[in-house]
Amino acid sequence: MWEAEGFDVITFSFPPRPDAAAVAEAVAELAQAVGTTAEAAEAVYRRFAPTRALLAELDELTWREGRVTGRENFDWLLRACDFAPGVETFEAEARTFREEALARPPREAGVRLGLAGVPSINGDLLEYLEELGAAVVYNELPRQFALLGGGDDLAGAYAAYTYPYGVGLRLADLRAEAERRNLHGLVHYVQSFCYRGIHDILLRRELELPILTVEGERPGPLSAQQRLRLETFVDVARRRIS
Repeated sequence: MWEAEGFDVITFSFPPRPDAAAVAEAVAELAQAVGTTAEAAEAVYRRFAPTRALLAELDELTWREGRVTGRENFDWLLRACDFAPGVETFEAEARTFREEALARPPREAGVRLGLAGVPSINGDLLEYLEELGAAVVYNELPRQFALLGGGDDLAGAYAAYTYPYGVGLRLADLRAEAERRNLHGLVHYVQSFCYRGIHDILLRRELELPILTVEGERPGPLSAQQRLRLETFVDVARRRIS
């Protein structure tokens, strides 16, 4: 449609499989299309390395010590999509927040949950789980969006980025993080009519974790039915570990 209206359209496609060499080729093509170089893009990626290290520390303060809440973890990692309002300001704010978090007493989580799937359209999901006494110590896709999954260079980082590829890489990441963070259960959020909901079948088949699927359709708070299902799920997880 944009091309039909006379706009220049620049495309970028991830390769079908997470191959670093293929990613590097795609990045080089995009860089050329926008008038820069892959080397310049690599320099920017390395410039952000200290900022991502800071985010990794906040993530660890979430699951290892409980000094950062699931909501705070979610918000900081999601903001790393564009480092708004600018990387210098973002980094300064993150450092200030880290000092605030370190000053808090450690918090032992009773029920440790992971939140998988696209960011929820229900704005109170994380807060309600906290009200139920569950700590969300793993936000799957915000962590992926922040590129905390590994990679020494830009191509490696995007080859380790699970979102654009098949479900296999995603399952491996979920399995590893569930073990590392000692999860007691997983809440899998799926958006109505999104094809990624099909992944729910494989998550249940491949992951040795209790899984609750929550489906959202439009913005707004959780429904009474969703709240009841979450409450029951947290109770079941609590009984399993008591």
